[in-house]
Amino acid sequence: MMDALAQSFPWLQYVVLLVVGAALVGVERAWPRRPGQPETRARWVVNVGLYALGLLLLALVVEPLQTAAIRIGSLPGWGGLGAAPLPDALKVALGVLLVDALQYSLHRLCHAVPLLWQLHQVHHSDEAFDVSTSVRHHPLEVLALTGLNLMLCAALGVPLLSLLVYALLLAPHSLFCHSNVAVPAGVDRALRWFSVTPDMHRVHHSVRMDEGHRNFGMVFPWWDQLFRSYCAQPQDGSERMRLGLAQEQTLAAGDVPRRSGLWTSLWQPFTRPPR
Repeated sequence: MMDALAQSFPWLQYVVLLVVGAALVGVERAWPRRPGQPETRARWVVNVGLYALGLLLLALVVEPLQTAAIRIGSLPGWGGLGAAPLPDALKVALGVLLVDALQYSLHRLCHAVPLLWQLHQVHHSDEAFDVSTSVRHHPLEVLALTGLNLMLCAALGVPLLSLLVYALLLAPHSLFCHSNVAVPAGVDRALRWFSVTPDMHRVHHSVRMDEGHRNFGMVFPWWDQLFRSYCAQPQDGSERMRLGLAQEQTLAAGDVPRRSGLWTSLWQPFTRPPR
């Protein structure tokens, strides 16, 4: 099973992204949670352009990263989770949970370490919230977090199948939890028992940083509950809350209009002071 999944993974993940992304765009247009938010073609060009550049950068350096991770995972006398005396299915399931916990930790780290925040703020600078926001990440952030994640997973002995399963789980879920879809309140409450929902994750994109420092979960919501970073609802409500970065909106309200575009987003980490 692992060999088949590993061989099909390079194209399967993009098929999943395209199919789920296209479906959610249609649902967003039919049942938007926040009607009237900016959904310009220019926003999509920037967001998708950043994603494409991130993929290109990874393609250039992913082989050295994987080689280094394999060396860490094959240190003598250490096998980590993969060598534990547990059934294979249980090891894979625990591996998926462990990777999600690492993703939560790295996400929280991006808000705590100024250098990482300089890169991560590009994701938060989007003043709308829809499917395209999920792929809005600075290429250097993609590279840094992918490298850190690979090294940590290798050091902990996370099974390869867990990494592949989690990657296929994270891709469509990231699109969903960033989508501008009106999920009924009852369904949202039920989903929050085992999954991050759009209303839950939108709080994390609030212009109010006391809310932006909450809800770091990527797939599963339990880490926010466990580590006391959970916020159920934004103070101004999901439909009226402001999204983006406070300093960006202050600049836009000043005498000089705030510029936007792919090149501006790429340079943003080097031109904005740390928060």
